[in-house]
Amino acid sequence: MDTLIFEPQDTLFFRDGRPFNQGEGNGGVESQFPPSPLTLVGAARAAWARAMGWPGRGQWTDEIRAKLGGDDDELEKLQFSGPLLFKGDEPVFPTPACLIGKMDDATPSDVVRLKPSSGTMRCDMGNAILLPAPDVRKDDALEGRKLLSGWWITQEGMQQVLYGQTPEVEDWIHQSDLWRLEPKVGIAIDRDKGTTNDGMLYSTQHVRLHSDVSLAMGIEGELDEFPERAQVALGGEARSAWLCKTTDPLHSLEPAVKQAGGALRYAVHVLTPLAVENPPEPDKAFCDLPGTVVSACLPRAQRWGGWDSIAKEPAAMKPHLPPGSVIFMEATPEDEKQVPGQHGKNIGRRSSWGFGLIAIGQWN
Repeated sequence: MDTLIFEPQDTLFFRDGRPFNQGEGNGGVESQFPPSPLTLVGAARAAWARAMGWPGRGQWTDEIRAKLGGDDDELEKLQFSGPLLFKGDEPVFPTPACLIGKMDDATPSDVVRLKPSSGTMRCDMGNAILLPAPDVRKDDALEGRKLLSGWWITQEGMQQVLYGQTPEVEDWIHQSDLWRLEPKVGIAIDRDKGTTNDGMLYSTQHVRLHSDVSLAMGIEGELDEFPERAQVALGGEARSAWLCKTTDPLHSLEPAVKQAGGALRYAVHVLTPLAVENPPEPDKAFCDLPGTVVSACLPRAQRWGGWDSIAKEPAAMKPHLPPGSVIFMEATPEDEKQVPGQHGKNIGRRSSWGFGLIAIGQWN
């Protein structure tokens, strides 16, 4: 799998799902970042189509469509993975929801891991539910600790999480060291007259990445005629970015599983938004992964839509499990060879577009 690197030349804007209609003052529409896989895949396919002779507007030819696919839920001949955020030459990852810690210092401190509890609970989800609990035997294990939102970890830190450990101090990166938000004010233009439109003033919140930060997507398929370097329009307001193709891997994380008490236990770490019809349920299978669900650490769901290029209107927004979600699974020893093979795969709906990239770790 090759890697596509997107290097913005300006601020970027990826609107969220809130209304953006005239007369609905909301203090500025914020960017949802990192963006949807659909946005980056769309920019990459458009650059590829131009390299094959597409003028930049109008329908693709049958030759281009046969190579790049259509707008279906799955692409037959291509597989995308991502997007991941890169700082320098290595990816960084949102903090997994199985980590909680204190925020008294400049970096998270007293970080502990969550795992399925040993005691069951009866609730609306079932009669014997195992909720996540700290993996340390302390009465105050939850006191002062919370989810580490706004913090990211390095590739080495993420590898330690997969091994069942916690990141070191130097592995933490705050969101402010990756990007910042910039308020923008604009006004709609009448393209026929070249003048501004009355009452069409709007405000948005753009994202400005730091100089050493970029976005990356993995791509696999027959990539002949794909440009080695191209300038693309990325996100809302068609902001400019450079697209470069490299043979470097998207990440070099290694899977980790653990056998305990005649069972094979592993944790599914969600790296990109995961589109599923139903959330994970205890004692049930999940996305054709080996074994059944034991428990899960799930942050608030994200809503992603997209753009329907045929109808020329926004697509319906649907909930997705966000990056950082962790699903605890239990399989049989007979699945020992199958489980590591799920590492680095995409699961769920629209998996070929980059949704549902996962990494396999262990839990004790």
